[in-house]
Amino acid sequence: MTIEKFQETILSWYAKNRRDLPWRHTKDPYKILVSEIMLQQTQVSRVLPKYKEFLKAFPTLEALAKSSDKKLLKVWSELGYWRRAKYLKETAKIITKEYGGKFPKDPKILETFPGIGHYTARALACFAFGSTEAFLDTNIRRVYLHFFFPEKHHVSDKEILKVAQRATTNLCVRGKLKYHGITPREWHYALFDYGALVLKDKAINKQSRHYAKQSRFEGSFRSFRSKVVKFLLAASRPAIPKEEIEQFLQKELRAAGSKHSAQEIIRSLVKNKLIKENVGKYSL
Repeated sequence: MTIEKFQETILSWYAKNRRDLPWRHTKDPYKILVSEIMLQQTQVSRVLPKYKEFLKAFPTLEALAKSSDKKLLKVWSELGYWRRAKYLKETAKIITKEYGGKFPKDPKILETFPGIGHYTARALACFAFGSTEAFLDTNIRRVYLHFFFPEKHHVSDKEILKVAQRATTNLCVRGKLKYHGITPREWHYALFDYGALVLKDKAINKQSRHYAKQSRFEGSFRSFRSKVVKFLLAASRPAIPKEEIEQFLQKELRAAGSKHSAQEIIRSLVKNKLIKENVGKYSL
């Protein structure tokens, strides 16, 4: 398939099926970063209410940087992967202190911030600053695999990105948009939607070298970490004695028939700075 035919297929579908999502109505890098971090391994339907709640609680980068961890995690509750919230706050503090509150536009600099990887840095640069560099996530990768590598297995991102960059570059002819209103930003939105809605039931990512099935949450190590954070969030006291936390965890572990120990779960939370230890007590 030619790049032109591929683009016509995606864009003709997108013209009738574009999703209207709140973060698509802004070019504010802070609001876009919040959406991108929330969308990591989390469905859009779960992110939508939390995105609005989060921006109401922390409307600016500065407000997030100054927030307490307890308030931050309380607002983040139900999204899971709690470290994402802490990374977001750490990034807010870095940009506020070291960059005067202004986001750098270079993806290579953005990639150095906590919790921002190759994809997120380039998505942010595209959606906020108009970068023309192609990038991949699960849905976009699925689209390219479907159209350009239908029979090939173990395709690397490097191979896919060669095609993706050609498609992104092809949007412009002599400095003008080839398709009315379709900037690299809209093009990637179109790919997201096609991958998520048209190809969602196809196990096509198994062709990718980067495909990894998400592990079951219930009864996992992550689930018990989450229980501890929620336990501390619900507590009326600012800090809980170590013995009380361990007793709570041991009860949960026994009920689930888990072989994990309360001590290793608590150690991992302290190591990841999700909870703090002070004189035999734990707090957020």
